[in-house]
Amino acid sequence: MFRVSQYMRELAQAEASGTYHTPALRGGGTAPGPVVIWNLIRRCNLTCKHCYSISADHEYAGELSTPEVFTVMDDLKAFRVPVLILSGGEPLMRHDIFEIAARAPRR
Repeated sequence: MFRVSQYMRELAQAEASGTYHTPALRGGGTAPGPVVIWNLIRRCNLTCKHCYSISADHEYAGELSTPEVFTVMDDLKAFRVPVLILSGGEPLMRHDIFEIAARAPRR
Protein backbone atom coordinates (compact mmCIF):
# COMPACT_ATOMS: atom_id res chain seq x y z
CA MET A 1 0.00 0.00 0.00
CA PHE A 2 1.29 3.47 -0.90
CA ARG A 3 1.39 5.94 1.98
CA VAL A 4 1.55 9.67 1.25
CA SER A 5 3.39 10.35 4.51
CA GLN A 6 6.10 7.81 3.66
CA TYR A 7 6.46 9.15 0.10
CA MET A 8 6.82 12.72 1.35
CA ARG A 9 9.39 11.66 3.99
CA GLU A 10 11.41 9.88 1.29
CA LEU A 11 11.26 12.93 -0.96
CA ALA A 12 12.38 15.21 1.89
CA GLN A 13 15.31 12.89 2.67
CA ALA A 14 16.26 12.67 -0.99
CA GLU A 15 16.08 16.44 -1.39
CA ALA A 16 18.25 16.96 1.69
CA SER A 17 20.85 14.50 0.40
CA GLY A 18 20.61 15.67 -3.20
CA THR A 19 20.05 12.14 -4.51
CA TYR A 20 16.51 12.41 -5.93
CA HIS A 21 16.14 12.72 -9.68
CA THR A 22 12.76 13.02 -11.40
CA PRO A 23 12.73 10.65 -14.38
CA ALA A 24 12.83 12.27 -17.80
CA LEU A 25 10.05 11.78 -20.35
CA ARG A 26 10.55 11.05 -24.03
CA GLY A 27 10.75 14.33 -25.86
CA GLY A 28 11.90 16.27 -22.79
CA GLY A 29 10.30 17.34 -19.55
CA THR A 30 9.93 15.30 -16.40
CA ALA A 31 7.46 12.65 -15.30
CA PRO A 32 4.64 13.68 -12.98
CA GLY A 33 4.43 12.28 -9.47
CA PRO A 34 2.42 9.22 -8.47
CA VAL A 35 -1.34 8.83 -8.43
CA VAL A 36 -2.48 9.13 -4.81
CA ILE A 37 -5.47 7.37 -3.26
CA TRP A 38 -6.01 9.20 0.01
CA ASN A 39 -8.04 7.62 2.81
CA LEU A 40 -9.33 10.88 4.28
CA ILE A 41 -11.30 9.26 7.05
CA ARG A 42 -11.32 5.90 8.75
CA ARG A 43 -14.93 6.04 9.93
CA CYS A 44 -17.41 4.05 7.84
CA ASN A 45 -21.10 3.26 8.28
CA LEU A 46 -20.98 0.34 5.83
CA THR A 47 -19.82 -3.25 6.24
CA CYS A 48 -18.75 -4.20 2.74
CA LYS A 49 -17.46 -7.77 2.50
CA HIS A 50 -14.79 -6.81 -0.05
CA CYS A 51 -13.32 -3.94 1.99
CA TYR A 52 -9.75 -4.13 3.31
CA SER A 53 -10.29 -1.40 5.91
CA ILE A 54 -10.93 -2.24 9.55
CA SER A 55 -13.41 0.54 10.25
CA ALA A 56 -16.59 1.11 12.18
CA ASP A 57 -19.21 3.82 12.56
CA HIS A 58 -17.46 5.86 15.26
CA GLU A 59 -14.90 8.65 15.45
CA TYR A 60 -11.19 7.80 15.27
CA ALA A 61 -8.53 9.95 16.90
CA GLY A 62 -5.83 11.70 14.90
CA GLU A 63 -7.65 12.50 11.68
CA LEU A 64 -6.64 15.66 9.87
CA SER A 65 -8.56 18.91 10.22
CA THR A 66 -9.71 20.81 7.13
CA PRO A 67 -6.72 23.21 7.20
CA GLU A 68 -4.35 20.24 7.60
CA VAL A 69 -5.96 18.50 4.62
CA PHE A 70 -5.50 21.66 2.55
CA THR A 71 -1.82 21.85 3.56
CA VAL A 72 -1.26 18.26 2.43
CA MET A 73 -3.08 19.01 -0.84
CA ASP A 74 -0.72 21.94 -1.43
CA ASP A 75 2.24 19.63 -0.75
CA LEU A 76 0.89 17.05 -3.19
CA LYS A 77 0.66 19.76 -5.84
CA ALA A 78 4.25 20.80 -5.13
CA PHE A 79 5.32 17.17 -5.63
CA ARG A 80 3.48 17.14 -8.99
CA VAL A 81 0.90 14.50 -8.09
CA PRO A 82 -1.27 14.35 -11.24
CA VAL A 83 -4.26 12.47 -9.78
CA LEU A 84 -5.77 12.53 -6.30
CA ILE A 85 -8.51 10.05 -5.40
CA LEU A 86 -10.40 10.79 -2.19
CA SER A 87 -11.32 7.61 -0.35
CA GLY A 88 -11.82 6.22 3.14
CA GLY A 89 -13.54 4.65 5.19
CA GLU A 90 -16.55 6.51 3.90
CA PRO A 91 -15.36 9.99 2.81
CA LEU A 92 -18.94 11.29 2.66
CA MET A 93 -18.98 11.08 6.46
CA ARG A 94 -16.56 14.02 6.66
CA HIS A 95 -18.47 17.26 7.22
CA ASP A 96 -16.03 19.06 4.90
CA ILE A 97 -15.84 16.53 2.05
CA PHE A 98 -17.50 18.82 -0.51
CA GLU A 99 -15.16 21.67 0.39
CA ILE A 100 -12.17 19.32 0.04
CA ALA A 101 -13.46 17.87 -3.24
CA ALA A 102 -14.08 21.36 -4.67
CA ARG A 103 -10.53 22.44 -3.85
CA ALA A 104 -8.86 19.33 -5.29
CA PRO A 105 -9.16 20.20 -9.04
CA ARG A 106 -7.72 23.67 -8.39
CA ARG A 107 -4.68 22.02 -6.80
